[in-house]
Formats: sequence, C-alpha cells, structure tokens
Amino acid sequence: MQNEIKKFLQLAISSKEASLAIAGNEKELEKLENKASEFGFQKTQNVREIFNAVRSGDKAYFVLKNELGNNIYNILAQYPTGQINAYDGNDNLVANPNYQTGAVLILITEENLNQIEKSNKSLLKLIGLTWRK
Repeated sequence: MQNEIKKFLQLAISSKEASLAIAGNEKELEKLENKASEFGFQKTQNVREIFNAVRSGDKAYFVLKNELGNNIYNILAQYPTGQINAYDGNDNLVANPNYQTGAVLILITEENLNQIEKSNKSLLKLIGLTWRK
C-alpha cells in the first residue's frame, strides 16, 4: 500500500480535478489521512478552509462522511472549471484553483461511498483520479 498510495498522491498533485482515495474501513481511512498529511496535504474541516487552501494554492484533503452536501458537491463540480463559488453560511466565497501547486483530495470509506452513490448525487462523476485498496 505504501508505494501505491505514494504514487497516487504524486499524481493527485497538479490534477485539474479533485482526487478520491477510498478506504475499506475506518482504520484504513486513518492510515490514508496520515499518508496524505505526510505528503504535505492539509486537513480541512469546512467549506471556508477548503476555499482558503484552494485560494492559496495548497494541497488540501477532507474526509467525507455521511452525505455529499450541496457546497461540497458544487466545489467538486466547479474545481475543474478554474473558478469555485460557494456560500459558507456567512459569505459568498470565490476561489481560483492553482493547479500548479494545489490539489484537492477526498478521503472516504467504501461503505460511505456506496451510500452516497445510491443517493441523487454521484461523487464518482465529479472526481478525476481514484485510488482504492
């Protein structure tokens, strides 16, 4: 897994689409988080943090649990277009991704991905590179 995930993370950097890493369970998800952090990805917790990372040209990741909310859906759909717009509850946010230095990585468990794919919104249609153990 070490070399595979390392190669995947190298490819995820500078991708013009968000990338997705799928873990089999919560324990594997923790390992993926550690690898992403070791590789220079910053953990983001909310829409504003994702925007700040994208705006700064940083590598960011977030763990997607439960459902694919409208703001996250919009960020992932707009990321390849060169401009992201969303509302964080207080402000309208606008960011232009820097594909040279930045990247967006989503971490998710297989079970949660299956739940999302059964809903009205498909995560797999929004992302580029995908890694699954």
